[in-house]
Amino acid sequence: MNPSRADAAPVDRTADRYRRQRLMAGFGPEEQARLGRAAVLISRTGGLGGPTALSLAAAGVGRIVLHHEGVLEPEDLNRMILMEEAGLGCARAAQAEAALRRFNPEVQVVARGSRITPAEAAAWLETVDLAIGAAPTLEERFILNAACVQARKPYIDAAVCGEQGQILAVRPGASACLRCLSPEDPPWDADFPVLGALSAVVGNLAALLAIRALTGWGSVPWGAYLHIDLASLDLRPIAVPRRPGCPVCGDLQ
Repeated sequence: MNPSRADAAPVDRTADRYRRQRLMAGFGPEEQARLGRAAVLISRTGGLGGPTALSLAAAGVGRIVLHHEGVLEPEDLNRMILMEEAGLGCARAAQAEAALRRFNPEVQVVARGSRITPAEAAAWLETVDLAIGAAPTLEERFILNAACVQARKPYIDAAVCGEQGQILAVRPGASACLRCLSPEDPPWDADFPVLGALSAVVGNLAALLAIRALTGWGSVPWGAYLHIDLASLDLRPIAVPRRPGCPVCGDLQ
C-alpha cells in the first residue's frame, strides 16, 4: 500500500537535483554552470521537440524558448508527452510551458503559440545560444536553419517519419547547413506515421547534442547527417560537405 502524502518521508528541497549527472566523466560544476547560463530556442515541442525540451529542462538549461502553434487534438496524445487529455482543444504552447515549469521550476520557459517566422527567428536568436528545429514542416526548419546561419548560432535539425529519423548539427561557417543537405524542397505529407517512443529517441539524441554543444562536454558531429534506422536500431553518420552554391551558407567564412 502506497504511503499517503502525510506519511511520506520528508523531501529535502535543498538537495542538488543535478548531482547524478555530475558523476558523468568530464561533466563537472563548470559544465553544469554553463547549462544554467544557457538559453535554447526550440521550434515545436510535439512528439519530437517535447522530449527534447523535457531532457534539456531536466539537465538544467537555464532558459528555454518554445514555438508551437495550434491546439491539442486527440491524435496528438500518442506522442506529445508535455500535453495531457484535459488540455484537448487548448493551446499546445501554453501546456508545454506549464509542464516544463512544473517539472523544473528552476528553468525559465517562454512559450509562443505560433509558427516561427524569419523575423521572429532573427529576434529570438539574439537572446539564445543555440536553436533546435523539431517542426514537422520543412518550411519552419529551413527558416530556423537560415536564421541560425545568419546569426552564426549553432543549429540542430531533427526529424522523424515512421521508423526513420535524422539529425544534422550545423556550425555556421564551419559545416554544411540544412540547405546543403536538401538543396530542393523534398516531397512532404502532413499525415505521416509516427510512434511516440520512436520520435522520443530522436528528440533525446538532439537534446544530447545540444547539451554537448552548450557545455563542451563530449564531441558534436558538426556537418554529419545522422541517419537513424529505428527498425534495425542502426545509427549511421554520413558526412555532408558544404555546398559552394548554397544560397544560405555558401558565402559564409
